[in-house]
Formats: sequence, structure tokens, C-alpha cells
Amino acid sequence: MKLFKAKKGIIIPGKKEDTVKLATVSYTSPEYVYIPLSIKGNDFEVLVKPGDKVKIGQKIAIRKTGVPLIKHATVSGEVVGTERKMHRTGSPYVCIKIKNDFQEEVMFLEPMDFEKATKDELIDRIEEAGIVGLGGAGFPTHAKYRDAENIDTVILNGAECEPYLTSDYRVMIEDTYHVVNGLRILMKTAQAEKGLIVLKEGYKEAYEALVKECAQYDNLQVFLVPNQYPAGWERQVVYRTLKRRYENYPYECGVIVNNISTAVAVSQAVLEGKPLIERVVTVSGEGVVRPGNYRVRIGTLASELIKQAGGLAHDLDEVRIIAGGPMMGVAQKNDDFVITRALTGILVLPGEHKYEVPHKRPVGDVILDILHFTEHDHRYFVRDEQPCVRCGSCVFHCPAGLQPALLRDAALAKDEVRLGKLDVLECIDCGTCAYVCPSHISVNDAIRRGKTYYQVKVKNAK
Repeated sequence: MKLFKAKKGIIIPGKKEDTVKLATVSYTSPEYVYIPLSIKGNDFEVLVKPGDKVKIGQKIAIRKTGVPLIKHATVSGEVVGTERKMHRTGSPYVCIKIKNDFQEEVMFLEPMDFEKATKDELIDRIEEAGIVGLGGAGFPTHAKYRDAENIDTVILNGAECEPYLTSDYRVMIEDTYHVVNGLRILMKTAQAEKGLIVLKEGYKEAYEALVKECAQYDNLQVFLVPNQYPAGWERQVVYRTLKRRYENYPYECGVIVNNISTAVAVSQAVLEGKPLIERVVTVSGEGVVRPGNYRVRIGTLASELIKQAGGLAHDLDEVRIIAGGPMMGVAQKNDDFVITRALTGILVLPGEHKYEVPHKRPVGDVILDILHFTEHDHRYFVRDEQPCVRCGSCVFHCPAGLQPALLRDAALAKDEVRLGKLDVLECIDCGTCAYVCPSHISVNDAIRRGKTYYQVKVKNAK
């Protein structure tokens, strides 16, 4: 029940200055890696057993159900067995544990000449390399192209609108060649004539590097979008660049959208035969000593990466750790979770503090402090959730044009009929509703649970 048009977005503090100008640091030598399979693990065929020796890039598991997905060893060494480790989603996953022998022996695929390759050969290579969407969704990339028809444009999404995160920005600067060639490969795979690279206004260095690299190709264009949140949402990216709308998926209007880092992985898989074994992750926040971007092997523990970033700030009694960005990420119980293919960042933020009224401060300023988060104090204050005042801020700012307050009510009541009428599945989990709420209600958390409840009910009804 969309009564309102989708909004363009809001302006929120970027908080990217700590990492945006720092070169990516490689950390590719963890003692152990934990390659995540799934919650139960029984939907994968495991190709190795404890005691087996493996090489970097060797296939170790294949998903048997749903969309095919291949898992690779990201270090060389010995398979220890399986072990449960926390996933970025907050659930424990069955993982294949590998002890690193630090020999760096590789088992890559044969490099390809993509100019001579067929569409099916390129799709098969993307599948063999285990490439998924690296912007956070984690959906197998080959599935987007397998049955795609009538595609005229491929878009690389480098908007990276979440605060703190700068991994895609550094990739665009440091791996410009692979970004552009990844786009060209994906265009050939989709048989598209046009390619677009989208990034935010203000990303000057990346913009100049991409324009220079794209200058030799007439069918490539670099496009800037406003510095708003959520500028990286697929629907907004497609509409801002091409003025096209779609009902469910971009391919309905002749477009396929991929993340910047996904294109780099595709280029490396095709041109170098390198499976998806590592990615760039932002480690940032006021609770970490040395924020930065790190190129890290999939399956590395977050605790090891935080240690590489100087560890936790010593002047903090407690910290909060988030897998992903502050708007859409998932808070973790501790730092004992694995870095997955779709993890874009790790945030370490100061712990919670009860709000204390400053001595002799004007009453008006105190009220504003209580109602709104302040940008001038890095601590996160606990503000008790207040009753909804029906101000309409969440409705006015919802980028999807939904009614978050009513969706929250339906979710709390577990009313699947009302959830369906209010289009709960159209919610993109951006967190804007909670950010603008003057009553400090975690609107998006309730809607997220309602969406899961609704999906389960619909699935069981079939």
C-alpha cells in the first residue's frame, strides 16, 4: 500500500575522513581461516576432509540446493575440520577450518581472453570463481546473468552511502584497471551496449581516475549522484542514471547492477584465473586505534583484523562492534565472527552512556540534545524509547515510499495480512526511519523482524 512517492534521501554525517585517504593495507596471513557454509551446513557438499592439504583457490565445497555456489580455500595448509563460528548476520554458521602453512601455494583457474569468450563461458567462469555480490547482498553473480535477456546497460554501483565505509572508494582508486575491465566483461556477459560507473559527488580522486581509464571506450560513462543516503539503493541508482523504474528487479527495465568490488573480482577471475579469496574491508570507528582499509582473506576472524588495526582504544570501558555500516549493519556480541565475502566493514564504536544533563546548560539546548543525536560528541547516548507521537517523519523520509510507523505496529502485532497490505517486502532495511525518529524508536528493527515473520508465513502457506 504505497500512498507516497519514493523520496530521494537524507543527508547524514559521512564520517569517512579517518580512512578515505589511506592506502589499503594487506593482511593475508591469518593462522586459521573459517570458510562459512550455512547455519546447518547440510546444503553443501564438502569436498575435503580433516587432514587434507589444500591450496589457495582450491574448491572445498559446493552448494547442492538453490542457486549453485562454490567455496574455495583462501589459504594453503591443512583442513582441521568443521567448526561453528558467528556469521555477520548474527547467526552461528558451520565453517570449514583450515590451518595456514604460510606456503602460499595456489590452484587458480586458467586465464581467459574475454574478447574471444562466449557468454556461457564467461558465466561459467564467474560461477567457478565463486563470485557473489560484494556490496552486502552476497547473491551469486552468475545467477544474475544466466537467464538475462534484452539487457542494454550494466551499472557498477560505487555510491557507498553508508557512513564510515570507504572500501569501494579505495578500490576505485587502487584497482581502476580491474574496475573498468570488470565492467567490460560484465557488459559482454550481458550482451549490453552501455556501461555506467556510479559514485557520489565528492569522490574527486576516484572520479578522475575512472574518467581517465574510461576515456578510451566510447560506451562507458562515469556518473555522479548526490551525497545523500541511501544514494546506493538500486532503484535510486537506476532512476538517477537512466530515468527508468521497475517492479521487482532491474533486469525488467534492461539493466543489471553490480557492486564495484564485484566487478574487480570478475576481472581478476577472468583475466588472471583468481577465484574470490579476499576482499577489502573497512575497519573504522572511534573505538579502534588505527582505522583503515584492509585487504583480507575470506574466513579471517574479525578479532584478528581489529588487532591489525591497532586494537581497541584504551580509554574506553566498553565498545560496540557492528558488522557492516551503522545504518544497515548488524551489532555483534563480540569480535569472534568471520569475515565473509559480503562483509564491507567492521565498526568499533564507543559503548553506551546514560545521558546526563550538563551543568548550567540552557534548557533549549538540553532538549535538543535529548531529541537528537549530536555530531560533536563521539559517545553514543542511551535515550529511552518514547511513545510514537505520529509526527510522520519516518513516512516523510522513507526512500521506498512506505509507512514505517504502521509497518512497525503490524510487525509487533504479528499481523501478516496487514504486513502484506503495507508492502513489508518493499522495505530495504536502510534504517532511515529509526535515524529520523524523535522518539528514538528502533522502527527498522521491528520491521525487519516483521518481514522475516511475513516471509515464513507466506512460505508455509504455499
